[in-house]
Amino acid sequence: MPKKKTRRRRKPPSWYQRTGNWVLMLCLAGGLLFALVWLAGRDTTPPARPIPPQSTSVQPESVAIDALAGETERFLESLPVRSSLVRRDLSVHPPRYTVDGELPPPTALQDLQTRLKHLSIRLSSNLTDDGVLVIDEGGVAKLLVFFVPPLQPLASGPEVAIIMDDLGRGLHPAKVLLSLEQPVTFSILPGESHAREIAQMAHVAQREVLLHVPMEPQGYPAVNPGKDALFVSMTAEEVSRDFAELLGKVPYAVGTNNHMGSRFTENRRGMAAVMAVLRTRGLFFVDSLTTARSVGIAVAKEHGVPVMKRDVFLDNVADVEKIAVELHRLADKAARNGQAIGICHPYPETLQALQRELPRFAEQGIRIVPVSRLLATRPAG
Repeated sequence: MPKKKTRRRRKPPSWYQRTGNWVLMLCLAGGLLFALVWLAGRDTTPPARPIPPQSTSVQPESVAIDALAGETERFLESLPVRSSLVRRDLSVHPPRYTVDGELPPPTALQDLQTRLKHLSIRLSSNLTDDGVLVIDEGGVAKLLVFFVPPLQPLASGPEVAIIMDDLGRGLHPAKVLLSLEQPVTFSILPGESHAREIAQMAHVAQREVLLHVPMEPQGYPAVNPGKDALFVSMTAEEVSRDFAELLGKVPYAVGTNNHMGSRFTENRRGMAAVMAVLRTRGLFFVDSLTTARSVGIAVAKEHGVPVMKRDVFLDNVADVEKIAVELHRLADKAARNGQAIGICHPYPETLQALQRELPRFAEQGIRIVPVSRLLATRPAG
């Protein structure tokens, strides 16, 4: 039987032998790269949605204070009020006017409202129940006008003003004073945490507010009146600037009295700078007489600032019975002289003595009145 021929396998061409392995490797590498790219694409975070463009509308510009003050001046000129009875305090925020006169009639308020709307549709005015005209812009108070109607005359008889110093550290003493029927005057330290709140509380309750001005004492620095005090080392310009800032911290203040200050009130240059500010703003000064050598009364008279002085310190000793004795000594002075001023502090013993003794003053025919009431009839000094 013939032998079957086997088919010889052809050798691949020489070029294939040379390149075949490389081609295979390249194909494998390409497949691997494709697989990696495909897998990576599955884990890619989808593209973020485009952010819509922000509104580019321009907010309306705020009306300048000068423009508001101009309209306010025209409004006040239309009222039957002498210019000397208008006090301006435009350096505080918000700026304010104080008018010693009756509330404006509805027609004048409507005319003011119309003129304000011509300046900006966002402006409006509102007269509150306690006599404050608020001009606001978009709900933000921009300017205030306080109307202080003249006090009705009282029957003749002794009058006493009691000034409670050092208020502002806590609300409890202020609440106790407001619970009294007798109008004790609030003297508020400007640097304390509750200064503005207590001033607002007193104003709403129609209690008189004073700025209790920190001034350098003889014992400084061992006795420290606080970092916001007025010091004899200051220039007149520094005193004026810092004093104006202190006034801005106690709204509704109609006058001032000194906190400490046994050294500063002896300094004529410093007190002259204080009086210049008080005269400009139409405020008065009560000398607490922490030193017998105070020049406060003399300098106030030279500058035409209404001034009075303290007659009795009521609580040099924090004891209820001893404070009661001083209160009746104050009443005796008022009975002899017609008027007297007492100064005290928010000690628990003082508050207790006032609660107990002040109602007895009425039995003696002696009235408790604001300090400003005394200024109308009592000569300075």
